[in-house]
Amino acid sequence: MADSFVATVRRNAYVDSVTLLQVSAEMVSLAGVRDAALVMASDLNRQLLSDSGLLVGDAQTAGPSDLVIAVRAADDAIAASALQQAEALLAGRRRGGGSGEPSSNPPRSLRSAHRADPEANLALVSVPGPFAAGEARQALADGLHVFLFSDNVSIEDEIDLKRSARGKQLLLMGPDCGTAIVNGVGLGFANAVRRGRIGVIGASGTGIQEVTCLLHQAGEGVSHAIGTGGRDMYAAVGGITTLQALELLADDPETQTIVLVAKPSAPEVAERVLNKAAQTGKAVVACLLGAELQPPAGVQLAHNLYQAARLAASADASWTAVAPADVPRIRFRAEQHQVRGLFCGGTLCEEAAAAMARSTEHQLIDFGDDEYTRGRAHPMIDPTLRNRAIVEAGADPRVAVLLLDVILGLGSHPDPAGATVPAIREAQAQVRRDGRELAILAHVVGTDLDPQGLARQEATLRSVGVHVLASNYHAAVAASLLLEGVAA
Repeated sequence: MADSFVATVRRNAYVDSVTLLQVSAEMVSLAGVRDAALVMASDLNRQLLSDSGLLVGDAQTAGPSDLVIAVRAADDAIAASALQQAEALLAGRRRGGGSGEPSSNPPRSLRSAHRADPEANLALVSVPGPFAAGEARQALADGLHVFLFSDNVSIEDEIDLKRSARGKQLLLMGPDCGTAIVNGVGLGFANAVRRGRIGVIGASGTGIQEVTCLLHQAGEGVSHAIGTGGRDMYAAVGGITTLQALELLADDPETQTIVLVAKPSAPEVAERVLNKAAQTGKAVVACLLGAELQPPAGVQLAHNLYQAARLAASADASWTAVAPADVPRIRFRAEQHQVRGLFCGGTLCEEAAAAMARSTEHQLIDFGDDEYTRGRAHPMIDPTLRNRAIVEAGADPRVAVLLLDVILGLGSHPDPAGATVPAIREAQAQVRRDGRELAILAHVVGTDLDPQGLARQEATLRSVGVHVLASNYHAAVAASLLLEGVAA
């Protein structure tokens, strides 16, 4: 029987991108649903719908202000039921107020929302990229700091927005800012961590998550974690938000130590940032992946996220070392010479590559990269693409070690480890059929306070034979050691 393709359109009905991504992921998990998309009908999204065969029915005439709900399912009844389920999921997320009851008159713009809550001083913008800059400008005009979750914002708009924010003594975090913690309130994908004396500034969402979680597990706490957006340390942007964040944390009495985290950045910007950090008068640890710089006095350089957390923590903090049981004893075939790293976090992927000396033998993939998230949810929400890659790795006779990250947090999948288990089992079954062995190593980014529960997620992975390590760095090093025969 041919699959059923159906779509419904809500005219002039905006829904934020985080909600759409989460509902899309839940739809795809329904029995009999082959594919699903909930998107605003921008030109880009209409093209993506067309490419996947979902631009059908009324969706063909939808415009940028219209919401499209499209489903491909095993039959008409499943498709119709899926559309109803999508509507129910959306309705369940349109709840406002502390009581949890639906708002009778929800704000329809940033300005009306600010009028309803004039004490608010921060706006979270999560709209399609073409509209994000305009909403951010409106928020800045209203005197609000901005957490700009949206991606696909031009670098020209980013520069303009950040300069405007700086001129108004406001902070613009983003665009493509996945994580921040402000006064103990987590934004985006942030993890639940205790308050404390260490402030974090990051041009990397998952880098912030890893460092704050490692600090929490060591008994430390976080004053603030300020995300800057991944391009902030580019030469064109000049580190505008990073430099502002340093000033804010320098003036914050609760922050005693500052940790800087960034992906590869322009050397001249990195140098400017480090010099500014040294002027704060506070202890500063900088983890600028790929940077080759001599730090000024008062700044310690860390070569990985784990080391950054350890250098920032007090001397009596507790740390989990790598135990022999963490590294399996396996005999590989001669053709098994590759580590296949399948990551949700780009900085975690970068860190692993550096830990393994960026060997050309290995294949490390960041499924959070724009190449894989164009028109679909981030893998921290929807693991479909990575799960397929896990199965493919099990069928590849070259692969000796499968290296994974599992990321918890406020906006992440409610059970990321559980969502990965079926793919792991399928990969293991293929390996057994071929008479091979496969080591699966993983690290869970999270805390005991996260809604997914760190211990539960680690136990789920261990129940299917995954070896769980205490940091992403440790997992990458263990993968290298396995292929060098140290653990054999």
